[in-house]
Amino acid sequence: MTRGPSDTPEQEFVEATVELRDGTDADELVEWCAGHGIDVLPMSAGALLTGPAFRFEEAFGMSPGGRSRPLTLPVPQDLRETVQSVTVLPIPELHTGDSPSARRPSPGEPPEKT
Repeated sequence: MTRGPSDTPEQEFVEATVELRDGTDADELVEWCAGHGIDVLPMSAGALLTGPAFRFEEAFGMSPGGRSRPLTLPVPQDLRETVQSVTVLPIPELHTGDSPSARRPSPGEPPEKT
């Protein structure tokens, strides 16, 4: 999800990946993030954090920035035994319908060969 025309930077939706330290699980991370208004989706090798940009800035003490490329956030003291790294993901570039690869064939029309 990206920023819409009426969204302010504080309302922008942010996604970040978390790499957990070996031998730890996401329980402590889930509890800490819940206290900061950030959602957590545990994954096999870490977790995905999601929430508004202002929550990330409050929790990590750093703005997620313009998000044109990945950004590593500082790991808060409370999470240093559990979390190896936190990386804010860049805003995905969505393809418009103008590109040939985005065009879908009409019903009954054979797909284009590439």
